[in-house]
Amino acid sequence: MKLPIVIHTEEDYDRAQQRTEELSAMPDSADKERELHALAEAMLAFELRRDEADD
Repeated sequence: MKLPIVIHTEEDYDRAQQRTEELSAMPDSADKERELHALAEAMLAFELRRDEADD
């Protein structure tokens, strides 16, 4: 069972962005799409938490 992707820090966020770029360069596959989707959800959740903390 794979663990969900969770982003806790800006450094994690930067690594997620880098991984997204790496995946974009790879051939299309179901695994690639699943990982891109998981990264997008994790990045959005981090951005929302960060925005809430700024308010």
